[in-house]
Amino acid sequence: MIVVIGAVVARGIRQDVVPGGLASAVAMAAAAAGARVEVVARVGDDPPGDAVLLAFAAAGVGHAATLRDAARATSLEVDDDEPIDPDPDPDAPPVGGPPDHPAPTLDAADVGLALRYLSDYRVIVAVHPADPGVLAEVTSAAGYASAHLVVVTDPDGAPPEGAPPGALVVEAARDAMGFGDLLGRYAAAVDLGEDPATAFAMLSVAASTREP
Repeated sequence: MIVVIGAVVARGIRQDVVPGGLASAVAMAAAAAGARVEVVARVGDDPPGDAVLLAFAAAGVGHAATLRDAARATSLEVDDDEPIDPDPDPDAPPVGGPPDHPAPTLDAADVGLALRYLSDYRVIVAVHPADPGVLAEVTSAAGYASAHLVVVTDPDGAPPEGAPPGALVVEAARDAMGFGDLLGRYAAAVDLGEDPATAFAMLSVAASTREP
């Protein structure tokens, strides 16, 4: 099993709301590649959050350890390249810009509890673990379970401190969906028994041959 930890947002396309953000892209690509996946995240207890979790379920992505936050709204991103349906379904979840108040975020206690609740994982993917406590929890859990750890760093942020030897530390690409797809397939390959070095070589070849 693969555990993907990170921020999840709602992405509005026309009047549909789908999972957005790099963690979502990794999780959905890994599930599409045949792996069992669980997402550890925090979303609002609101219609966009409902839509994200329903889309995860439809894609075969588990969310048993995804927390609902009644005090904060799920972040919403609108795809400017897609026109908004002029005659929307009145029952559809609302689509709009980011909320004015902070989005739900995970802390170290959330992550530690989730990783103790989940079991039998072979790969952990931590996306942008800015909180050192989160990285410490992930590192401890990966060591205890002998799981392969992937740490995805923010290209605009400082590199994380404390990633253990043997972990794959990669900087996120600007193309979140394309990068997430490649990383999800890498995680699935390792989860299904591929040697990490071999899987990484395959990932590098795939990245170099992708169409711009």
